[in-house]
Amino acid sequence: MKIGYQGEPGAYSDETAQLLFPGTETVGHQTFGGVFAAMTKGSVTAAVLPVENSLAGVVQEVSDLLWAHPQMTAVAEHVAPIRHHLLSRDSSPVRRALSHPQALAQCAGWLSEHKISPVVFADTAGAAREVATRGKDGDGAIASRAAADRYGLLVVAADIADDLSNRTRFLVVEPKSPDPKLHPGPAKLSFGFLTEHRPGGLAAVLQILARRNLNLTRLDSRPIPAEPFHYRFYADVEMATPDQADDVLDELRSATYELRPFGVYRPA
Repeated sequence: MKIGYQGEPGAYSDETAQLLFPGTETVGHQTFGGVFAAMTKGSVTAAVLPVENSLAGVVQEVSDLLWAHPQMTAVAEHVAPIRHHLLSRDSSPVRRALSHPQALAQCAGWLSEHKISPVVFADTAGAAREVATRGKDGDGAIASRAAADRYGLLVVAADIADDLSNRTRFLVVEPKSPDPKLHPGPAKLSFGFLTEHRPGGLAAVLQILARRNLNLTRLDSRPIPAEPFHYRFYADVEMATPDQADDVLDELRSATYELRPFGVYRPA
């Protein structure tokens, strides 16, 4: 069994994968698309993917890939505290901070206050490795303490996120068909949908959820390629039991142009 994630060893996704699947080999990929390709080919059994951050918002690429890969299903979620640290090779002043765009956004105020320039890098752990192996004077990285330990860097400033309540929501995704009858008790349903391009299209979907007394915990839109100013929607709703999912999805199909369930799972 191998678990895929986006990033390099020591990334937050890697840490979360090891927490959720202790003793299992984790395999990093340069892109989210690469993780989905690995699941499609069977070189990894499942993946741990960030879908939402409490400060920087939704990781839209993962939702887009779930839409594009209907054979993949979200089977679990996990919410992890994210503690960003400024790492460096030594204690000299840091003038540039390399990190993933999400991490840079989550520390933007702190970086501005300390007059440190943000530099976009593919992922947090990769930024730490880059600073450790090829960093120039004044270079630092925003990453985890685990990345500092892995790449032999110093933590020169701890907990630099603008809001220390910083959390990331991860989904465990597997190549399997959705099964809404996996567990008793509360459940969360994730899905994407298109509505008819007419007045009231989105309202009809929301009315179904309201009538069923379902709590909508996420709703966002994405432009549809090759269809200017037309949008696809992604949503999460909380349900009392997973058995409700089938009826909810059946009714939603009657109010949407296209509907794709991403998974039913126990909420974190």
